Amino acid sequence: MSFPPQGTITRAELNSVEADLAVHLASLNPHLAESLPFLIKGGTFLILPTNAGWTVSKSGSGGTEEGVASQKLWTGNTASSKGMLYSNFTGFSPGASYSKVNWDKKLYFIFRYSRSGADAEAIARVQMKETNAEGALAAKGIGIRADDLALTGESYGTELGEVDLGVALTSGRDQQILIIHDPSVPKIEWYVDGVLEGTQSTAAKIPNGVAGTTSRFVHSIINGVTGGVFAYSLIFHPKLWQER
Repeated sequence: MSFPPQGTITRAELNSVEADLAVHLASLNPHLAESLPFLIKGGTFLILPTNAGWTVSKSGSGGTEEGVASQKLWTGNTASSKGMLYSNFTGFSPGASYSKVNWDKKLYFIFRYSRSGADAEAIARVQMKETNAEGALAAKGIGIRADDLALTGESYGTELGEVDLGVALTSGRDQQILIIHDPSVPKIEWYVDGVLEGTQSTAAKIPNGVAGTTSRFVHSIINGVTGGVFAYSLIFHPKLWQER
């Protein structure tokens, strides 16, 4: 009996591996090595550039800073001050105008988020919406709101939906936020550090159909009438996936 040299593989073994691989690829089993290409193949995937394509809007002592993989906004210590960045949200519109999101497609929005500088009057938001204005959703969209350090999930279909996530952020610590918009149910889920913290299942509070106007990403923070505290809002490594 002869054996192949150490470190080689026989043709029969290779054929077996190729056959197994063909079956494996055909079934697209969600093995770790295939998860990302499978998602990219089945939809539109974007790593949001945090330092290009954004418009600054600020007032009072508010300010903004854009980094390679992060954004930092602040209020400063003057009352009623705002820091905000916004950008058009385009190309997520199968079957519709490129500038308007098609909310009939499943969508994942994932990023790391941090608030620092506790201020009971400060409100920070990360949103996908139909306006470039700071404030609560008033048309189709999804996002999060931080009232000081307390997290709330926001959504809008034909009316505003708010879900208390029961999470108090730790000042200065970044945590992973995942928002899953699933129009087939319909529902929206908010995860914090991998834990499901809230679900919106009221249809009127879930966006559907095509956005009525240009869609935008908006990151903002604003303080109240007292001021006196530097409050910061930061996002890191934002990513978006939408089914095709």
